[in-house]
Amino acid sequence: MRRSLLWVSLLALTATACTEVGERTQLSVGYYSIAGRTFDELDQQVELHGPTVSPTGRALAATNIRMLPDLQFTFANGQCSVASARVDVQAHVTLPRLANPERVKRALSKAWDNLEQYATLHESVHVAIADSYALKAEKAIDALPPEKDCQTLRGNAVLAFRKLMAEHEREQIQFDEDEKERIAEIVARSRHEVASAQ
Repeated sequence: MRRSLLWVSLLALTATACTEVGERTQLSVGYYSIAGRTFDELDQQVELHGPTVSPTGRALAATNIRMLPDLQFTFANGQCSVASARVDVQAHVTLPRLANPERVKRALSKAWDNLEQYATLHESVHVAIADSYALKAEKAIDALPPEKDCQTLRGNAVLAFRKLMAEHEREQIQFDEDEKERIAEIVARSRHEVASAQ
């Protein structure tokens, strides 16, 4: 039995618009349009037009995150130390938009609204996770002890940054894993509501 792409794609979300994030995060939101009069038609539209998420393919929604470190060092009294560490986050969220809401029956419209709201919330958590790791990276790099030369200190800073980015990636993946059951319940309930109303 074919599982709904809406369910599979929600499980595959990588990395949004309602959770508070820090001033270091630049958030942009884009939309793609889908149209249909049944749950299956909307599912097919997501399969055709949804954002591509590696390695699973099309998704209902997705977030592309880039971490941009800006590290400054100062050399004084024979030692190099961190002058400043800032990690900016660029997050672009892609969400679906129903192109024909007036032509969709009430039950399907309600079910779609639930999925759309969940997708937005889910993506907002991914952005908040990224923002928190940018702050962790800044603090970790700021706390590095001085070195005799700036090349060594820069290398230490890069290693600290890469370590935290690996942790960040694991937390993003774990969040998706933790949400699997909830996503499945939302999709199953939405399908049931639409089927019961017909």
